[in-house]
Amino acid sequence: MNDSYPTTGDISFFLKTQLATAICLMCLSPITIISNVLLLLIIFRDPLKCFRSPVTYFIVALALVDISTGIFIEPFFVMDRMLKYFTWSLILHEPYKSLSRFGVILSYVGLNTSFLLVLGLIVSQYIAITYPHRYRSIVTTPRVLACIYMTCLYFIAFILLQFVGVPRQILLKVDLHLHSTLITVLLICSSFMLLRAFCKFAKRSRQLRAAAHNSTREDTRGDARASLTRTNRINEKQFTIVTLLLSAILVVCGLPHVISVHISFYARQQTLQEELNLAAVITIGDEMMFLKVALDAFIYAWRLTKYRRSLKMVLGYEANRVEPYTSDGRAMENFTCQEVAADKHRH
Repeated sequence: MNDSYPTTGDISFFLKTQLATAICLMCLSPITIISNVLLLLIIFRDPLKCFRSPVTYFIVALALVDISTGIFIEPFFVMDRMLKYFTWSLILHEPYKSLSRFGVILSYVGLNTSFLLVLGLIVSQYIAITYPHRYRSIVTTPRVLACIYMTCLYFIAFILLQFVGVPRQILLKVDLHLHSTLITVLLICSSFMLLRAFCKFAKRSRQLRAAAHNSTREDTRGDARASLTRTNRINEKQFTIVTLLLSAILVVCGLPHVISVHISFYARQQTLQEELNLAAVITIGDEMMFLKVALDAFIYAWRLTKYRRSLKMVLGYEANRVEPYTSDGRAMENFTCQEVAADKHRH
């Protein structure tokens, strides 16, 4: 986040941008909090027993980052932008200046952490599709938790370097290249690799489905095993699509900020008005990042059937109803999940 602005020039456009984005944040904040609280509630209650893999910790960590953004970070930005508009000034006085600076630090840690969490999801899902037999030995709960802890500690330590004598301008440039730009490039490359692996996986799944359909010698046990395999493939497809969507939204929402900050560092603005206009563009780029935070939980609701079913069960709308299994596999989201739900229904 860039919180340095020019101090002279026609500030009307910039301050109107501050007001508009502050109002948007006031709407995004409760949406972000409520949607991610529901996501965490579903994961912790887990009525269908479908969220018990190590990768779930990436989702939990991402939801916690999003909640903290809605509770702690976005209100600081609303305060900063509202005060600048109503005082018609670019300079905040104490204690609001320190509070605004604190919000910028929190946003740096939270948003950069979310970048690496999504990258972790992509890598783990690539391993699940490309090396399914080695997945359980590679992606383990201790490794996922260690990755999450180290990511948070790294970004906290990095941003605190400004308080031990490292010039802030140098930190901002290092962050721009080492974190914002490099991680965005890694996200794009890894998403492309995951998409290619997913296409191969989908082709292989169609071949297996055709082979199972042509087989006429399957006993009852074989049918159950085939159903479980088919359902696992469906789940892998859906979660891969969710991961790719999370990455795509992150890249699309993050690129305006990355590009505008690059321009601020390396393209000289000829007039103070150009600096003010660029500062307004950076503000809009920051707003896109907060929009991404608000959209995260809705991606699961949009693409994961088991998420929607779990949500209905947690809210009491589907406590005693279980969808029957159909031959095409679309009604059964997870074979073990259906068994658990059926047991609950019988008792």
